[in-house]
Amino acid sequence: MERVLIYLMALAGGAAFLVMVKLMYDMTGHMARMTDQVAVMSADLGRMRGEMATLVGQVGGIEAAVGHMPQLAADVGGIRESVSAMAGVIHRSGEQIERLNPLEMMQQIVPPAQRR
Repeated sequence: MERVLIYLMALAGGAAFLVMVKLMYDMTGHMARMTDQVAVMSADLGRMRGEMATLVGQVGGIEAAVGHMPQLAADVGGIRESVSAMAGVIHRSGEQIERLNPLEMMQQIVPPAQRR
C-alpha cells in the first residue's frame, strides 16, 4: 500500500511538473508574439509620424495659399494647429511604444509577493 502511495505521489509530482513546463512554454510563446506586435506597432507609428509631418507641411502650404482670404486663412490656421497637435500626440505615443518592454510590463503586473 505504501509503495502504491509513493508511486501515486511521484506521478502527481511529475504531472504537476509537466503542467508547469507547458505553462512556461505557452507564456514564452505569448511573450514572443507580444514583442512582435509591439515592434509592428512601433513601425506603424513611425510611418504615421512621417505621414503627419507631410500633412502638417501640406496644411501649412494651404494656409499660405489662402492668406489673402482672411476667414478661410483663419479656418485653415485652426486646422493646421489641430493637425500639429495630433502629430505631437502620435510622436509621444510612438516614443512610449518604442520604450515598451513586454518583460517589464509582466513584472509590473505580478504582485511583489509572488515574484522570486
